[in-house]
Amino acid sequence: MRALDRHDRELLYWLQRDALRTADDLARDVALSPSAITRRVRRMREDGTIVADVSIVSDAIGPFLSALVDIQLDRHALPHIDALLRRLHADPQVQAIFEITGVFDLTLMVVVADMAAYNRFADAMLANDPVVRRYETRFVKKRRKWSAARPLD
Repeated sequence: MRALDRHDRELLYWLQRDALRTADDLARDVALSPSAITRRVRRMREDGTIVADVSIVSDAIGPFLSALVDIQLDRHALPHIDALLRRLHADPQVQAIFEITGVFDLTLMVVVADMAAYNRFADAMLANDPVVRRYETRFVKKRRKWSAARPLD
């Protein structure tokens, strides 16, 4: 990935807030022509600076239960951990996987329909996996802020 200049950072700032903005619209906030903006955005998609354009769905579409799950691993053998991580990564209920420091090794953000769905997830993905020593779950009462945007200088 190449170094980002001021214009790239400005484009990323605006695109993280609304990826559907047109080059003409972005030109009002970034001091570049629409054609230059189109070239830069295409290049950032091609070089992996921009990895996805997604729609963030409102909680209004239905009830959801969000959980933060801390996992302590029993075995630190890479093949066992890799197998667990592949399974977690493939599960659409797992929104994020973080390797962390401290007593726990991983933290997951999991979103399910309800408590019964969480129990099915935990039983299938964590409770019977020999690499998982223990896990603790905290449930989100209310989401006060949610953003996937990276802070840019």
